[in-house]
Amino acid sequence: MKKIITLFFLITCLTFAIPDFESLGWGFTIDAIKGFYPETQSEFTTSNNVTKYNNYPKDTNIEKIVFYLVNNQLYKIVIFFDPTKVKSADVKDLFKGYSDKWGKAISTPFEESYDNFSVKGNEHTWIVDSTYISFIGQDYFDIDNNLTDSKLMVEYGLIDPSKIKNKSSSNNLISDKK
Repeated sequence: MKKIITLFFLITCLTFAIPDFESLGWGFTIDAIKGFYPETQSEFTTSNNVTKYNNYPKDTNIEKIVFYLVNNQLYKIVIFFDPTKVKSADVKDLFKGYSDKWGKAISTPFEESYDNFSVKGNEHTWIVDSTYISFIGQDYFDIDNNLTDSKLMVEYGLIDPSKIKNKSSSNNLISDKK
């Protein structure tokens, strides 16, 4: 009986394990996450169902890791890199590392305009089992088209299992991720 329970636990963990966060699984509660990231802090959110928790790793090129939970179940993780520590060569190395690990990405450039600024960037997405991983670079420009800020992040999200079963295209799997 013990072997069956252990086997079930291992299969569940492997099925819902998150790439680069193998100790975590989709659906984990904040208490389970804090078992691996004890210094995680709650962030104010205006949504009743979505809660955000921040972790600030020390001595890394990561500014913060944000865990998103819906109804106290993990469904998305976003890593924000520290712009004072990550340079162009680092971005190329990170992208190459992800490509070597997960293959060719679905790449999408984007541009969004607002009243006083615009955002331009690229998003490269991989599908790994039940997870999408998006490597996102954003540049912010003021009204005179001067670069004012840049952000680099990696977003990990749970893909809706019903979309996987229906063999949706990769774009449909990740289209409503944000």
